[in-house]
Amino acid sequence: MLLRQVEGDKIRLMGEHPTQLTRRAFLKLAGANLAALAFRIPGDDWDWQPQDWPALELEQLAPQVRQILSLVPKLRIQPDGYLVLLNEDGSPSGRVPHVRTVWNQERCGPRDRLKSGLPWAIVLHWYGDKPSFDKTIAGYLRGFDSLRKVAHYITRTSAHFVVADEPPSTRPPDPQDSVGILQTQAPDPQGYPYLGSHLKSLDYLTHYQRRQYFVRAYYQLGHREPRVHSVLQDYFDGHIIDPNQYTIAIEIAGFDFEHAEHTPGPQQIANVLGVVTAVMKRYGITANNILGHHEIQLGKPDPGKKFMTLVRYLLGVKALVDRDYQMKRLVFGQFSDAQTSPDEAVQAYFKMVRDYLVLVGTQKDVYEWEAMGSYWITHSLLSRVKLPTIKEVRWPLDAMYRNDKLQYLEPENHEGVDLLAWQMRDLKPGITKSAVARLLAEGTCLFSGENDRCNPGRTAIFSHFQPDGAQILTVYSNLAQMSELHLGARYPAGFPLGSLESSRYQLSPSLHLAVAYGATWDTDLNISPTIPINAGTNWIQRRYLHPLDYFGQYTHLPG
Repeated sequence: MLLRQVEGDKIRLMGEHPTQLTRRAFLKLAGANLAALAFRIPGDDWDWQPQDWPALELEQLAPQVRQILSLVPKLRIQPDGYLVLLNEDGSPSGRVPHVRTVWNQERCGPRDRLKSGLPWAIVLHWYGDKPSFDKTIAGYLRGFDSLRKVAHYITRTSAHFVVADEPPSTRPPDPQDSVGILQTQAPDPQGYPYLGSHLKSLDYLTHYQRRQYFVRAYYQLGHREPRVHSVLQDYFDGHIIDPNQYTIAIEIAGFDFEHAEHTPGPQQIANVLGVVTAVMKRYGITANNILGHHEIQLGKPDPGKKFMTLVRYLLGVKALVDRDYQMKRLVFGQFSDAQTSPDEAVQAYFKMVRDYLVLVGTQKDVYEWEAMGSYWITHSLLSRVKLPTIKEVRWPLDAMYRNDKLQYLEPENHEGVDLLAWQMRDLKPGITKSAVARLLAEGTCLFSGENDRCNPGRTAIFSHFQPDGAQILTVYSNLAQMSELHLGARYPAGFPLGSLESSRYQLSPSLHLAVAYGATWDTDLNISPTIPINAGTNWIQRRYLHPLDYFGQYTHLPG
């Protein structure tokens, strides 16, 4: 609207529908606008123009992903800063239970709200409550309100939300109620969050010594793809700050999420996604600014590398299922520009999610996370490329037996098993025989060539995908002759890879078979097709599985 004229004590505005305001109303409106200019939510200037983003149907997804997304509650943070549960039609059903920590009650003045000037982040924690903990509203509040020593001072803690495994409700809070979703801090009168008490001071010395490996992982990803950036870098590379002043904390009930028996169940993960989505949309927080406590403060295990990667991944899948343009922009917008199609931006996001875990976790971590979220099944849907999934399995030699002296971790630096062909057993000098080595399961060729280290001869490496969406590799070494293999080509189970051949030096040649986690290609095997000669047991166990145990789940071992 444009100011048109002043008539007495009324101000007439010109617009599509001219309106009359009193001077008092005008001053009130002007004051609100000035306050908004003085305190602008980081990220609230995003352009939400719809784009032709790709979409996924819930029915297409793997069962465990479909189950979690179907349980995600519809939540919204209202302009007043309170979290409400929505009905199916999008209308508010009521506030989720809200109780205040002592910290929030004592620090709720104008100077206590989150600061602008740097992007805000969402920080996920696990609460650390063990099975014997009082898992009620009163129990969680006692945990926050108890005095504890942090660094060299005594303080209380306070997060903005607590998320447990009950379906969310809008019942008035009763201290003895169990928890689904609980808001534990009141916002300020304009709906902006007050700062919580959940993070220690940043360890800048460790960062300067280049040991803050989460920040360095983002540097490495940004070197490969310049559009990759996280607010974690801003927090450590800029002026010294208190990270509590720029972060919204979500405490997740439970502990030790990296172990399967403690991983949150589908309803709790769904609750986390619902709260995170509501906070992102209300305050314009992008997916690259969702952090784990362990990423900010080295030495903290919560909520875990696999769990954080699962949350980032499921947020991307959820945005594609929901047809929510704002969420798509918040999740994938980092990779969206005039030169990049929406499809390319989406695939770049999911690639970044996995690549980050490859850099900060172990190869086994990546494998377990891929199975948790059926990562490669979703990748196949987005890329429209059919996965070479393990269905039929056949052993690589028609009739074989094991070399008992060369088994998995026997000796301790042996990452595979050595298999021998029955027809080449107990040969005499001067007699030449050969045996065909075959592909165990349908797969894609990643490597074919000479190997001049511990397993001389020729080597082939193939990529395969389990029905749950995790990737594994098979490695075939000691081949005397090799079939013509094309990198990137797909081959069926039983395809002849090459041959073993007896000689005057090796009467009973063995096929060296190894099975590796898929990320071992990203970290090691794409550089060299065999392991370092000084590799130890721990190094191998993070990268390789026992071949016979692994394929024994699909078929009985002959011989």
